[in-house]
Amino acid sequence: MDIKDNLVRLYIKQFIIPKALIFDKPGFVDFKISGKTNVFARQMLVPEDFFVRLEDHLIKKYGDRGRSTLYSIGKKFGYSFSQLGRFENIKDHPGNGVKDWIIIASKFVEGTYASEIRQDSDIKTETVNYVLRNFVICRKLGYDFFLAAGGAAGVIAWLLQNKDIEAYYYDSTAPGEDQTCKVKCAPAGAFDADGVKIFREKNLDNLQQDVQQYNEFNKEVAVKYTKSFRDYLNAGIFSYENGIIKFKATNERFFLMEVSGMYLLELGLKENAFDGEVFDVASAVGEEIFSKMEKNAQSVLELTTALGWGEVMLLPSENGKLKIVINHFPWTGWYKDIDFMIVRGLLSGIFSAVYSRKLALGKPVVDMSNGYLTLLLKET
Repeated sequence: MDIKDNLVRLYIKQFIIPKALIFDKPGFVDFKISGKTNVFARQMLVPEDFFVRLEDHLIKKYGDRGRSTLYSIGKKFGYSFSQLGRFENIKDHPGNGVKDWIIIASKFVEGTYASEIRQDSDIKTETVNYVLRNFVICRKLGYDFFLAAGGAAGVIAWLLQNKDIEAYYYDSTAPGEDQTCKVKCAPAGAFDADGVKIFREKNLDNLQQDVQQYNEFNKEVAVKYTKSFRDYLNAGIFSYENGIIKFKATNERFFLMEVSGMYLLELGLKENAFDGEVFDVASAVGEEIFSKMEKNAQSVLELTTALGWGEVMLLPSENGKLKIVINHFPWTGWYKDIDFMIVRGLLSGIFSAVYSRKLALGKPVVDMSNGYLTLLLKET
């Protein structure tokens, strides 16, 4: 790691990220930077195992169709995240000037996704090489088409303003706590010349959020509960060290995902008729992972609220069936286009464990009449 890269890494991880991450607002986890870029990003803390199981399931069952779908969604997310974050690109900094933003972008991702991300770039050939250490998903599977490959391709496509940039991972070591893999981003033709098989996604239009609406519908407000994620950190229930967030009792890793990623993931899976399967994966994770974290309904409501999912509350049951309302659920412009399979699945699994019976929450009633997104979920 060269001196400049190391200095940027230390500055972002020790100064920028701690000040920009908002962990002390129940119902909200936000990333805010006031300055030239004026970044605001609503985040959700989600267990890594959801993504691990989803990717493993889709690839084992569908092979290249699963890989291609995950890669495509990841690239769209990387591109969308870079737009929303107003990452400066080669148009702002022609030539080698954009190298600084390639370093900066990788260090922000490193903030909760990896122990370390190293990169080198050649702007003339539009090539960026990464070494990822202890990167989410990849560290457990030994591969990752969604974030490590697809996400990287999207970020670099934005930074270099070339939608033809693609990526692939290679030289992955065995899964484990110090797992590493390499990712190369370059124009698609460069991989053809090397004889490397890649997946492609050039449809990166219509990914920009209306920033005014995004900020308005995701604004922080007071909610019923008083526990924030900061309280869970202060109590030693979770840890956040060296860019890694963990539930300490089980070492289950969580990481921050800007909410567009959750919407784009569900949209892409729905388009490929994988949406029913994502519900099943989410339900299994909710039942198995969260049951080791909280044992009763009230504790679950407080925890999921603290994780940035909005204000999660139980309503009086109907005929003995569960009813949940979520006020201030993270909003994007795609809220009308998805069926909220992921959050439905996670909550279905969580409350299956709490009530010791298998249950499933149906498609929510969606309401924006109060100026924020509300989901009303009922047991089917």
